[in-house]
Amino acid sequence: MAKPKMAMIGMAVMGRNFAQNFASKGFDIAMFNRTTSRTEEAYEACKNEPYADKLHPVLGDIKNLVKTVGADGTYLVMVKAGAGTQACIDQLKPLLKKGAIIVDCANSYWPDTVRRHEEFLGSGIDFFGAGVSGGEEGAKLGPSIMPGGPNRTVYNKRLKKPLEAVAANAPSDGKPCVTFIGKHGAGHFVKMVHNGIEYGDMQLIAEAYDVMSGALGMKAGEIGDVFARWNTGILNSFLIEITAEVMHQKDSSGRASLVDRILDEAKMKGTGTWTMMDSLSLDSGVEPLPTIYSAVESRAISAKKAERVQMSRIIKLGKRKHKGDRKKLLKDLEKALYLAKIASYAQGIDLMQSAASEYGFGGLDIGKIASIWRAGCIIRAGFLDDITRAYESDPKLINLMAAPVFQQAIQKNFGSLERVCAAANASRVPFMAFDASRNYILQSVNARLPANVTQGQRDFFGAHTYRKIDAKGNTILHEKGKLKGQPVTFHTHWMLDDRPETIED
Repeated sequence: MAKPKMAMIGMAVMGRNFAQNFASKGFDIAMFNRTTSRTEEAYEACKNEPYADKLHPVLGDIKNLVKTVGADGTYLVMVKAGAGTQACIDQLKPLLKKGAIIVDCANSYWPDTVRRHEEFLGSGIDFFGAGVSGGEEGAKLGPSIMPGGPNRTVYNKRLKKPLEAVAANAPSDGKPCVTFIGKHGAGHFVKMVHNGIEYGDMQLIAEAYDVMSGALGMKAGEIGDVFARWNTGILNSFLIEITAEVMHQKDSSGRASLVDRILDEAKMKGTGTWTMMDSLSLDSGVEPLPTIYSAVESRAISAKKAERVQMSRIIKLGKRKHKGDRKKLLKDLEKALYLAKIASYAQGIDLMQSAASEYGFGGLDIGKIASIWRAGCIIRAGFLDDITRAYESDPKLINLMAAPVFQQAIQKNFGSLERVCAAANASRVPFMAFDASRNYILQSVNARLPANVTQGQRDFFGAHTYRKIDAKGNTILHEKGKLKGQPVTFHTHWMLDDRPETIED
């Protein structure tokens, strides 16, 4: 039996499935869990598979694992993010030598990955953080993988071949859904943003369901039929597909729809909140993510179930039935959902680009990132082919919405988004994500916003100053001195009788 040069640490469902994926592609891999019984159970469950001879269960402590794989082997860590991952890395580090690779495959927060990367600098041990999306099925059959690490050379030499073998393949061209993302925490940062976009997608779909249920009075099965139909068109995606299945599923009695029996409290594991936090903490300025914010906020409000029930008895603002044409609203809803999704992806891409510059991830290739989201991951969707082509054609796109294919879609269908938002508002259906997407688009394409009023207010109460424009709308610049070509900063002395204006530079 061949000696494995690679190990999977963590034999919960994701880890054991990922190990089987490697084995099924011809790679010898050690299976290890700090609890020996978990390793035994994982191997017993698949020992009759045709690739079982490629699986090598290692029992006992982690020293036995290193003896089996080698001090210069490749160690994939798939344990709970945070303390569990750190404990595993701390145990491994003193046992390894130059040439070893550790790959953190958990949903780790990217600053932790940066810190761990720095701790290994100079040791000869290369530390990678890899975002893995696709859930249990993806781990076994092919996920989308987002690795970041010290450099592309090590990735190409040691990780590229096995990761491309186990990754999902895009349906349109068969390319593996994995690429080297960038330096240190880049992989986990991109995975975090992927999850933020996922939050937005899921909330938009839930709100579309709410309109059909609350405003149109449609039953779950009917709504499932609509989602199934949408999945054959511009909204073709994994999340639309599974939503149709959820809508069609009966509960254990076989009489009621399961979705009508599920408690309306959504859970969060943190990645959506992390995305919000990071968008607010960039030194270069806040990166707006209104669709993603609204999704996180909606989950938070949903968790206040008892309070919501009590408030519904105090303030009665029940949903109203839509009085217009049902077929027209459903057509508009399909187009509106497409535009809202474009807005959500645009926000996530802008955050990735801003972070890449600020945190030294290297120049993120958005076209490549979009291409590896086309299969395996939760947000896989048909229109990711369009996003891939858009950034391959113009890597310096100012915004995803500026790509011709999306520009045309917005110009043509924005009226649908407006009508759907108006209908939801008239029917008193909460529509935070759709409204946020509509306003994001509107604000993004408006040459002038009312922030001039905000700046006037800030200068009045806090002397925060403001800049001015000339008669043609151009920012007034200095004409001489050290500040030549720089914007002129003004302040009005509001507390003085004649309110004189002075230059503050």
